[in-house]
Amino acid sequence: MGFFSDIAGKSLFFVGIKGTGMSRLAVLLSASGARVTGSDVPMRFSTDADLTDARIRVLEDSFFSPLPDGIDMVIHSAAYGSKTNRHLREAEERGIPTYSYPRFLGLMSKSMHTFGVAGTHGKTTASGCLDWILRKTSLPYVAVYGSHILHERTSRNPSGDSFAVLEACEYRDHFLNYDLDGVLVTTVEHDHPDWFAGERDVLESFKRLILRLPDRAPVVCGIDSELCRELAGWVAATRPMLDVITYGVHPDSMFRVGSHEDSLCGSTYILYPLEGHQQVKVASLPLCLDVVGACLLGAAMLLREHRGNDFAHTVATQAVLQAMLAESASFPGCAGRVELLFEEDGIAYVDDYAHHPTEIAASLENLRSRFAGRRLVTIFFPHTLSRTRMFFDGFVASLSRSDLPIIRPVFASARSDGDQRASEELARLLAERTGGLFFGDEHSLCEVVAHLLHPCDVCVTMGAGNNSGLARKIADRRRSSRC
Repeated sequence: MGFFSDIAGKSLFFVGIKGTGMSRLAVLLSASGARVTGSDVPMRFSTDADLTDARIRVLEDSFFSPLPDGIDMVIHSAAYGSKTNRHLREAEERGIPTYSYPRFLGLMSKSMHTFGVAGTHGKTTASGCLDWILRKTSLPYVAVYGSHILHERTSRNPSGDSFAVLEACEYRDHFLNYDLDGVLVTTVEHDHPDWFAGERDVLESFKRLILRLPDRAPVVCGIDSELCRELAGWVAATRPMLDVITYGVHPDSMFRVGSHEDSLCGSTYILYPLEGHQQVKVASLPLCLDVVGACLLGAAMLLREHRGNDFAHTVATQAVLQAMLAESASFPGCAGRVELLFEEDGIAYVDDYAHHPTEIAASLENLRSRFAGRRLVTIFFPHTLSRTRMFFDGFVASLSRSDLPIIRPVFASARSDGDQRASEELARLLAERTGGLFFGDEHSLCEVVAHLLHPCDVCVTMGAGNNSGLARKIADRRRSSRC
């Protein structure tokens, strides 16, 4: 008996089911035989279609509907608690086992060999790529991350439950719930200022994650950022029994990316000490590095029984890594990560999850490569007041790379770190400083942007807030104005 066979037939209720990670887990467990229902707000999100496809019922009046009878377990977004959510209070009163999303993944990690994909940026793309390349292996695994492979709509059924790949988020130290057998760290940078006061606090959280690993666990670490280089050095000095593999463009990388070039079809690069050029469909160096990190962790997973005194040398000289790099060439990317939604009337509509200045800069670099010479109109939905305030100058610098930034009020997430007035004031200031436009409501935004766009423009909806469906509304408004 394994984890998924044990969960099959049980009745599970998800609170906050429309979240990206929550919805993927819900669909996965439903496909594994569990009876899944959930609750969330009535607002439309990109994950609604995935839940509908999986025939998962969602209660959208959660403040009024009671928790259904016969529930065996409740899984909730970490943004919710029993003090503010009726369903969690009822579960508590009825003695129903209740797990937050990270705690449930932690429970899952105790029953199988689990590898984490961590990092301030890039972990979803790296997780998706690892999922993609492991499909061509015989490894019985399941992958849980906050998106799905582009054009696939929903998550793939698990091929087994001996191994797990988890997107491991540092926010509120969530990844410390997981029992990991190895980890990829893509980047370390200050984010989530409502939890981490500064970059040193972020670094300490990643160190605590590393301290939990068993001896001989692989630690694949990108070292292009200063904090990541410090982390890799600390691991080598503090945990010498771990198998550290570093990568990046930095000259000290064990696997160094060089001769990187973008094109309309993706990127090409050389991965030293290997020979020959590698190809990927995703453009821009940051996304290319996410793919390299995924391939290195995948190779380490498959070669875990072949460890010698120099595991990095083993990975470099075995055919496994080359095979994974070859397979990664066809990886199409993840939904919501610089995703081309559709083209209409000569305008390309793109959606992207970037919500940190570093991510925004990388996404716009990607778009400049893919749509050379075309005007970028970026509709940005800031996520959390604390992040927007802390990195305000960075947001100004990165969004100014767009030809026309359009700013929405800061998204009022479940973290509730500010009021509506402060949200609008800060967003107005961001629009002013970037030379862009501010819109306080969606209807006015769609009306004006529909007339601002011209053929050959690229209209980008960007941010962790709910921009779902905005591109289609703008395109529909353009079409109706011509009738």
